[in-house]
Amino acid sequence: MFLIVEESGPWKVDAVKAGLTHSLADFRIVESRVSSVETEERIRLLVLGLLTKMSRVRPNNSASDGSSVDCEGHVGYEGEGEDVGRVGERRVNMGNKLSSKQKKKRKEKVASSLQIRNDFLTGRSLTTEREKCYDPRDRTLTFVNGDDDLDFLCEDFKSLRAKMSCGHAVTPMSLTNWCRRLLDQGECRFVCGQTDCHVEWPFEEVCKMALLTKEEMEYFEKTLFRNVAQDYLDVKVCPGCKSRVVRADLSELSVECTTCTAAKKRPYMFCWQCLREWRGPAPRSDRCENYGCINQPLETLRNCLHITFNDVRGVTGCPCIRACPTCGLLVEHNKTQCKNIICLRCKVEFCFVCLKLTEECLKSSTHFQACSTGVAPRQTSIPVWQRK
Repeated sequence: MFLIVEESGPWKVDAVKAGLTHSLADFRIVESRVSSVETEERIRLLVLGLLTKMSRVRPNNSASDGSSVDCEGHVGYEGEGEDVGRVGERRVNMGNKLSSKQKKKRKEKVASSLQIRNDFLTGRSLTTEREKCYDPRDRTLTFVNGDDDLDFLCEDFKSLRAKMSCGHAVTPMSLTNWCRRLLDQGECRFVCGQTDCHVEWPFEEVCKMALLTKEEMEYFEKTLFRNVAQDYLDVKVCPGCKSRVVRADLSELSVECTTCTAAKKRPYMFCWQCLREWRGPAPRSDRCENYGCINQPLETLRNCLHITFNDVRGVTGCPCIRACPTCGLLVEHNKTQCKNIICLRCKVEFCFVCLKLTEECLKSSTHFQACSTGVAPRQTSIPVWQRK
């Protein structure tokens, strides 16, 4: 059984496997509205008549009564400044006909104004990004006094501080920055960044407390899906139709793409290892009969050089690259400090020398001494991650 996952489709993959409470497709974007309190640059553009006919909309931090609240807590209503777009309008008599040069100039001006208007309505700032702030009248939030616990760069955001489910105080900007950093590091869980706080926030809570914009929501969903697929699913791109395919049998290299099979009206198989159309008998777990089809990770393990530790005594003949004994990810030791290493993918700590879990290795050795069982031989197979 194989699953085709379209990159641009509703990313329903299997948030269940990733431990998420909802499918990514369950989240909806609520279109924001632009406040009547605008930057000087936007007001100038309004005066010039470049944004003459524009929907007046409220921002994410707007209240239900039609008012909006800026970072200083000032309240503005939709009726204010309503006629600003008409200021500075003027009629110009262009004569009977325009020259080709004038027509070209006019087209460029119209295109420029349309681009500015589109940028304005899609939330792209003309100068600097406007800081997101909580509405002080939002009774669903618990506001607290004190420091922003996620403002690690001391940016001193102006918004009120609100309490997360873990009890730490955040602002929309600091929470957005922290969660984006987690996603960019390949994480698929949102965990509090405070020391000794390992509380995981639900995605719904992050969306609400970070006041995510439409663009931020799209980025979060795409990156989250990519991280989930990388960590929890065996996903590759079909060489025929470029669909993303999830392999069910991790020991089988011949994989059928149902999309290509339907399009070609014949079974279409491709090799999971060399990512070319399958040649030769199937099933097989070592290689297909395409020229150059090799298991590159295994070749790396077979041919890598030996490592010389700077701080661990009595270790010789240890390969410099190992496959994590838990998930199979190839990892390399940087030669410094102790012999133990934490896998970036599964987060399991193991001994680089004997390949035992750290707890087991330290029963008969120390962090900086040779293992009692000696150096584990070069690995000849890649461990398969048995996720629980």
